[in-house]
Amino acid sequence: MLRQFPGTHIAALAGITALVGVTLLVSPGSNQSQTTKAFNVAPVSPVPQDSQTSTQQYSQAGMVSPARTLAYADAPDLQSLLGINLAAVPQAQTSATQPEPRDENIQENELEWRRFTIERGDSLSSLFTDAGVSHQEMYRILNGEGKPDELSRLRAGREIEFGFDDDGKLSMVVLHNSRTTKLKAVRQDESFHTHEEMREPRVELAYATGDIQTSYILAANRAGLGTKVRNKLSRIFGWRIDFSRDLRKGDRFGVLYEKQYLDGEMIGHGRILAATFTNKGKTYSAALYTDANGNSDYYTPEGESLRKAFLRTPLQYQRVSSHFDMNRRHPILNRVRPHEGTDFAASPGTPVKASGDGRITYVGRDGGYGKTVRIDHGNEVSTVYSHLRSYRRGLRRGETVQQGDVIAYVGMSGLATGPHLHYEYRVSGRPRNPLHVSLPDAEPIPEDQMAQFRAQTNPRLARLSEEDNSFQIALAEE
Repeated sequence: MLRQFPGTHIAALAGITALVGVTLLVSPGSNQSQTTKAFNVAPVSPVPQDSQTSTQQYSQAGMVSPARTLAYADAPDLQSLLGINLAAVPQAQTSATQPEPRDENIQENELEWRRFTIERGDSLSSLFTDAGVSHQEMYRILNGEGKPDELSRLRAGREIEFGFDDDGKLSMVVLHNSRTTKLKAVRQDESFHTHEEMREPRVELAYATGDIQTSYILAANRAGLGTKVRNKLSRIFGWRIDFSRDLRKGDRFGVLYEKQYLDGEMIGHGRILAATFTNKGKTYSAALYTDANGNSDYYTPEGESLRKAFLRTPLQYQRVSSHFDMNRRHPILNRVRPHEGTDFAASPGTPVKASGDGRITYVGRDGGYGKTVRIDHGNEVSTVYSHLRSYRRGLRRGETVQQGDVIAYVGMSGLATGPHLHYEYRVSGRPRNPLHVSLPDAEPIPEDQMAQFRAQTNPRLARLSEEDNSFQIALAEE
């Protein structure tokens, strides 16, 4: 069903290449339906991506109630929701990340192209040879201006193209790094200039909701959430909800998030703008806020951070192999020796992360603890990471790290019976149980930023609430 927007919306959006639409999709089956609706906006600046996609497992399993994605009835305030200045949105689908001078006489559609898919074992030299280009021409490109060194970073499966003019002279080389980025070497007289170009995807906002019957994963999948959004949602609320033990039948979630499209095809998911999660009758709300320095995080509607200042567990582990116990008998020394931390069994090489912001105070071997890293977090708090296999390359004493930064890798150096991380959390030098100590909250929004915070997050939370209410009404009418 397509609806006309009010005149004020049409006037506001005139002059930008945006198509506002409403789509209704019904999945197969008589008792399992899913409705989807979204609106399109003109290309926006590249959306920050989550580089990590953890593979968390949950204890519950089974079927879930149908989840829905509901359409927008009217064009929302795009600038408030996305946090962009629509007047500054570029009209072109393609923009160079660093605009550089080019030979405007070269028209790509007038060139003869030779295309190759890069395979394992290929080198830049072999690809140029296959294309019939001399090594002298290749060196002319590699010694040219811009970013020629980037052409040497070849990966199997990518495509490289060579463009020749009517005289058979090489005019352009294009290396496709991804669906959205490519590297171009363009002839300028007898030299070449290499630069990167980025295609900015079209962004659609989508809303999804799900009721948990036996599994969060199945509920998220039924709602149409991809792995990336599903894991991001669990990380946002993971500080308040234990997704391994606390989930119950009847828990539900709602999420307002971005989808990215290129050439009419969805290529990925962007940011989660706002979300709610109801667990055991208590509802938690979160909204994304980006400050003037470009730092983004999730906060409650009141401006409180959803994060703690420290990670409860600084790695993806398989099991707790030894608990905090001041009267433990050491498995190798066979005598009572206080165990001042928690041991997390994990595969060798598993990344170990800094549990909080701080400064590295020690990197090296520490007797029976083997390879060890110590971090001072200020306010009398310090953490210890031991039995490591190796350190992150370049890690050194005095270096500043942030929560979640990889600092080392799991091993079994020192007195260890198997690969694991020995992790300690200390307050004023005294060991505390890492799994039970009360962790301080991360910093809330400063008072002088509250007006900006509300201006950015209130429209997102309002849209999320509106969609939640629409879903409940639609559910009641079925």
